[in-house]
Amino acid sequence: MTTEEITPQIQKQLNFSALLLKKHAHEVDLESWFGFNLQNEWHLKAAKRLLKYYGIHSGLDLRSKLFEYENGIIASATFEKLAASLRLDTTSSFEAKYKALDNVMLEHNYKLAWKYRFSLKDQKLIGYEMAKYVFLLRLGGILNYVELEEIALRLTEAEALLKNTFTSWGEFHRNVCIGDEFINGRGEQDGSSFPGILTLWECYQRMHITHPNWFKEW
Repeated sequence: MTTEEITPQIQKQLNFSALLLKKHAHEVDLESWFGFNLQNEWHLKAAKRLLKYYGIHSGLDLRSKLFEYENGIIASATFEKLAASLRLDTTSSFEAKYKALDNVMLEHNYKLAWKYRFSLKDQKLIGYEMAKYVFLLRLGGILNYVELEEIALRLTEAEALLKNTFTSWGEFHRNVCIGDEFINGRGEQDGSSFPGILTLWECYQRMHITHPNWFKEW
């Protein structure tokens, strides 16, 4: 299953999940189908733990989760609903709403939605959701929840959606980072991650140093 050639085009598509893979493990192999080493018991356990964290225990679970990410149900819908309501506010009325909040996560989400209420009106958090889509697709392949043929077909669809939404790798990665902040909170350690993992913003900076040629041509 893992012997099928990774063409430059497929590698480019797999790279949509590179940031999220780096967030969860330093030693992932970004130039492999799944990122995690199938011969490494610790990697296999980690992959299973991540899938379990997302409630994925079968191929059906995986496809249901992929559907949610692909259709904006996980992040974009929540972000856009809040952003749309805030587009009706003045700075003063927003500040009044913000001061009335008594939940740290809500405060964080309000600040992000206010900041990007116009600039992400069309893009929403599609970059983040599709990065997560490809990330889970690769994880699902580890446990044979999905075959390489289907992975390749889904990667092509993901690329088409992202190419119609973003104009550069930088724009895409910025959306991934914003989405991660919106869902997980600023600086909040993901409970499914391994200890000592960098923030996504830091991973973003390092990715452009270690793989500069990957992110030139969109």
